[in-house]
Amino acid sequence: QRFRGRRVQDVGKVERIEGWNQVEDLLLVDQSPIGRTPRSNPLTYMKAFDPVRKLFARTPEARRRGLSAGHFSFNVALGRCEECEGDGLMKIEMHFLADVFITCERCGGSRYQPHILQVKYRGKGIREVLDLTVEEARGFFSGEAGVCEPLSILEQVGLGYLRLGQPATTLSGGEAQRLKLASELSSRGKKNLLYLFDEPTTGLHYYDIRALLFAFETLLERGHSLVVIEHNMEVIKCADYVLDLGPEGGEGGGELVYQGSLEGLLNEPRSHTGVALKRYLKKSLLKSSGG
Repeated sequence: QRFRGRRVQDVGKVERIEGWNQVEDLLLVDQSPIGRTPRSNPLTYMKAFDPVRKLFARTPEARRRGLSAGHFSFNVALGRCEECEGDGLMKIEMHFLADVFITCERCGGSRYQPHILQVKYRGKGIREVLDLTVEEARGFFSGEAGVCEPLSILEQVGLGYLRLGQPATTLSGGEAQRLKLASELSSRGKKNLLYLFDEPTTGLHYYDIRALLFAFETLLERGHSLVVIEHNMEVIKCADYVLDLGPEGGEGGGELVYQGSLEGLLNEPRSHTGVALKRYLKKSLLKSSGG
């Protein structure tokens, strides 16, 4: 990252890096927040809000009132509530404490002016649409590829339960990371990217890990490469190449214990990862055979 002129935190001593010229770009997908204001949400992050606003603007009621797609945005002054400036919340700054957010009294948290909320698309106003979950919205916008395709990707990474208008400030680190992954899956422009994932399974249920692995496979099929820092055995067993550091952690870590194929890792006596993985695979085999 530093070689490419990007700001990064301090790194350890590195003699050289080889092979970097074989990838067009590299992207770090970590659990850092995706937005600092309540106006950022899954729908805007996936660039699916524009087609939603255009659908509302094409309704007979919107045309009668002379409303454009911009009136259904809470980021501009046309139709948003000016008291909260489209946040739906009012920030109260607390001395020596974290800021507190309360619902805007003028719009009741709807983010919009009253006449905007009166416009209906398929029986729902813009606020009601933003309150739909991703899974619900896919059915509601059936036939609208510009909206459904990004929503389908969010479901693939296990985020079907999120509300479309859920403020980015309320998402967990793991949800933010998977939202970034979904955004990358929706982008098909670049080739030969190197993705760096920092413990993507943290806090995930087994079902969500399966969805994550499916997303990884999609990136690989497109010709990209993945470097994943991980301790989860379900992810490690899918690796094409393993770098195992240790043998202990903390001050006892840092030595390269093993590098190579998964099969070789299982036969490395100094590798705690190999021992744990062998036990995990044996347990999985017994479970699948009914033993």
